[in-house]
Amino acid sequence: MSEGHALRSQRERGVRSTLLWLVAFICIILGLFLHNFLNPGLPGDDRLRELGFFHHPEYRAVSTFELLDNEGTSVDEKIFQGRWTLVFFGFTYCPDICPTTMGVLARAVTKIPEPPAVILVSVDPERDTTASIDAYVGSFDPAFRGLTGEFDQIVALASQLNVAFGKVPGPDPEGYLVDHSASIAVINPEGQYVGFIKAPHAELNIATLMGYLMRG
Repeated sequence: MSEGHALRSQRERGVRSTLLWLVAFICIILGLFLHNFLNPGLPGDDRLRELGFFHHPEYRAVSTFELLDNEGTSVDEKIFQGRWTLVFFGFTYCPDICPTTMGVLARAVTKIPEPPAVILVSVDPERDTTASIDAYVGSFDPAFRGLTGEFDQIVALASQLNVAFGKVPGPDPEGYLVDHSASIAVINPEGQYVGFIKAPHAELNIATLMGYLMRG
């Protein structure tokens, strides 16, 4: 083989190696792009906070409690397992925050392809019976559920989800209102408390957030 032919063969091998390397590099970049496109995961904290969401770095499993749902069935922490759940603490006599929030949630779930469960936990067990809470949540969405029961059990659940509440005097001297946190707790399908959505709430923000969480 002549020296010129040998040099040409060497150059050709070099070109082929370079082309193969470039093809492999492009495939890697495309693969990463498709992976990120199909599995975007969670955005940064700044974006999450724009949506009103505060993400806990360490998820906390919801521990034992026992309440009654709006159909009078005893439920425990297993109610949060198997699907994403949005939990709001309120009461049926609430004049403003509760109906506003429940209305936002009702509109938000219509914008989510696989909507999360929505649960209202009563902070007024003295007046919120299973029948009254059933009528209340059903007026927003028949799929929504409500929980009520013993005061101590409600406190046990509320404390796990960083929710505070207490009676305050109302406009009626013989009545009262209940002051309570307006955040919505977010629980994953493993029954873990992953964060909360602060007020004021917006349906598009909730729908966008749940899209991130469910794909993440």
